[in-house]
Amino acid sequence: MYKKKLNPKFWGGCAGVLAICYFYPRILVSLLGEENPWTSYFYMYGFGLVTFIIGMFVILKSGALNPRRGNERMWMHLLLGGFVFFSTFHGIWIILALNIPYLGEGIQ
Repeated sequence: MYKKKLNPKFWGGCAGVLAICYFYPRILVSLLGEENPWTSYFYMYGFGLVTFIIGMFVILKSGALNPRRGNERMWMHLLLGGFVFFSTFHGIWIILALNIPYLGEGIQ
């Protein structure tokens, strides 16, 4: 029976991702505080970026997406642009929510 030995780079990458998953939220809360709206933004898009990069790495290494082909280059740019667009849009939304007061009923 043949057992394939896993690459030490793989285990190092796993340890790095686990370290990021453990320390990143604690660093964010210690720097920004739990009640800060930017804490959840950086938490969500920080982990989202790590997940996105790992996913893109797997897609590129497996050959499922080849950026040298024209049509697939467009899809890679669409994926990257979508992540940037939604993170930017969400950040602008938070800035607007913090800086433009809401004048609802009952506020004099």
